[in-house]
Amino acid sequence: MKKSDKKKLSGEIIKRLAKEYPDAKCHLDFNSPFELIVSTVLAAQCTDIRVNMVMVPLYKIKYKSPKNIIKDGEDNFRENIKSINFFNNKAKAVLSICKTVVDKYNGQIPQTMDELTSLAGVGRKSASVVMGNCFGKNDVIIVDTHLKRVATRLGLIENENPEKIEIELKGIIPDNEQFHFSMRIGELGRQICKAKKPDCEGCFMNDICVSAFK
Repeated sequence: MKKSDKKKLSGEIIKRLAKEYPDAKCHLDFNSPFELIVSTVLAAQCTDIRVNMVMVPLYKIKYKSPKNIIKDGEDNFRENIKSINFFNNKAKAVLSICKTVVDKYNGQIPQTMDELTSLAGVGRKSASVVMGNCFGKNDVIIVDTHLKRVATRLGLIENENPEKIEIELKGIIPDNEQFHFSMRIGELGRQICKAKKPDCEGCFMNDICVSAFK
């Protein structure tokens, strides 16, 4: 599909997503950029539900700031998150993030892509999640498994590599729509366009989707 055709298609998709999921939001529970960046790192290859179950009580009682995690120590933090997949490596990453944030950024989570991705365990996807949800940055594409699957099925992207997908979508989605597009297409992926047995019959995109009913 030509880029001009993809732009036209994306405009219609954006309109439909906005109508269907106007209030799409992050599935990780958080009250601060600190909480979201920690939970986002912990959510890699783990469910948001599990991370919320483990971390929400800890944020309320124990971990209200990066300094709290540093003071508690890596061993205790690891023990508290052991029901989360890959807890050993994630505990190391979170402790490293907390130390960097305290030492370099005066305890505040940085706001730029370069600064965020310099933190341990934080890639472009995690950085985009924080930038969009906490700092009001609309010009971020969150390339998660749902976006990748649904955007491919709709014919918007042809790449497999997350960074190439980000570049491809930034070329056809207006800057001020990119974050909301990411959140809303994620809802479509969770609720209708699932990995196995997508509900094409009940999908509000089935008349413009190149993969519908296939």
